[in-house]
Amino acid sequence: MQTNDVLYNSHQMSKTLKEKTATGIIWNFLDKFGQQGIGMLVGIILMRYFLSPDDYGLVALIAIFNMLGGILIDSGFTNALIRKKDVTQTDLSSVFYMNLVISLLFYLLIFFAAPFIAHFYEKPILIKLIRIMALSLPLYSLSIVQNTLLSKAIDFKRLASSNLIALFCSGFLSLFLAWKGWGVWVLVVQPISNVTIKNIYLWCVTSWYPSWIFSKQSIQDLWKYSSKLLASSTLSIICKNIYTSLMGIYYPLEDVGFYYNANRYSEISYQTIIPAIHTAVYPAMTKIENDPEYLKNAFRKTIRVSSFVFFPIMMGLIAIAEPLIHAVLGPKWLPIAPYFKVICVGYLFLGISALYTIILYIKGKSSPILIFSLLYNIALLVSIAITIRTGVLAMTIGWSVIGVVYTIIFTSYVSKKIQYTIMEQLKDIFPYFMLAAVMGIGVFLLSLVIKTNLILVTTQIIAGAFFYLFATYLLGSKVFQETIRMIKSKTYK
Repeated sequence: MQTNDVLYNSHQMSKTLKEKTATGIIWNFLDKFGQQGIGMLVGIILMRYFLSPDDYGLVALIAIFNMLGGILIDSGFTNALIRKKDVTQTDLSSVFYMNLVISLLFYLLIFFAAPFIAHFYEKPILIKLIRIMALSLPLYSLSIVQNTLLSKAIDFKRLASSNLIALFCSGFLSLFLAWKGWGVWVLVVQPISNVTIKNIYLWCVTSWYPSWIFSKQSIQDLWKYSSKLLASSTLSIICKNIYTSLMGIYYPLEDVGFYYNANRYSEISYQTIIPAIHTAVYPAMTKIENDPEYLKNAFRKTIRVSSFVFFPIMMGLIAIAEPLIHAVLGPKWLPIAPYFKVICVGYLFLGISALYTIILYIKGKSSPILIFSLLYNIALLVSIAITIRTGVLAMTIGWSVIGVVYTIIFTSYVSKKIQYTIMEQLKDIFPYFMLAAVMGIGVFLLSLVIKTNLILVTTQIIAGAFFYLFATYLLGSKVFQETIRMIKSKTYK
């Protein structure tokens, strides 16, 4: 009787975990796609009617400081808290105060460094831009713990609400200020208003508040795991954004703006689909880390679903780049098309490699993450040194090539941790890659027949989606059936 009770309770826990994970994935997709949808709409209006490539070039030069600040503030504690099973109020309060102190110190550093940065680029306006934009950093630190707790509880409904409400309000404010002629300052006000609104929402809907307690021991315990993740993320942010920083030295501000937006729009799918799956699946998988077979099967399903969704979107974007940019952003932004396509190729591979980090997170293997990040970023720096005087496109191609090679090496290493063989990976990934490639070639050929950009893009999207879904259905794709079943029943088996 006791054994049956244990089995029943285990089954109930497993069922609840599956349901929460499936619901989390759905809400995460709604959240990410909603954010990108609102962000794209606002961005398109700003780019098409109000702002110039030079405006975006200015922001691109200093984007590295805000991104680096965000990583340093979080310090990798988010993943450490999610992974830790017995989180206490002392842990949470200590992390809250630690984040706040780091954010204030980093803001002061940026504040006093602003004149030197502006002098380096010979752009006096950067002083005020940097100092005001960096205000978002201490504001961001105020809700990291609340955000982490909701993620740990797989409560992505409230996370989605906070993100979408904040983005909608900040986007509306940005458009209003752009209409009033604020120019580049719109791009500064937007992140500050976004994080402020999100903070207000999260502090209102969550029941957690910090206590007047700080434990050095708690920070040290979490730091053992988070320190390597922090180092890895810091390296990634520096090397990713160093492209625009160095371009500002060798090339006109307009070219920097073109590259910045090419990267921004090509990574939308990467930043939407992959984090949505990663964020929803990671907390659930931490609960099954002691069951190797269950973990492997769950991860394989994650890879199949990701490939099924991710590959056709990226291939499609590569195929329709020129008419899409012309129809949506206008002819003045067509120079971003070559960069856009090359960057999409890199993200096509990096998107899959990003999912493999889930296994290392779950197993607490932060050292390999740091080592691979170090090697990847060293390769990027070498690539930059070789291509920087050749042109922006050459730099972009170098980045993409490094991304492809890195993905092959990294996934080969991680797959061994769960006995995920090369043949199994090819079986899970390759069919969707090939179908997406055929679909991409097909929709590209439509451009030889249809010459009106808006009609062409609409036809390409509809035809591409129909072909891909119909082909996967005819071929009896399990993931197609699983995806439909998961959406209907909200189970993640």
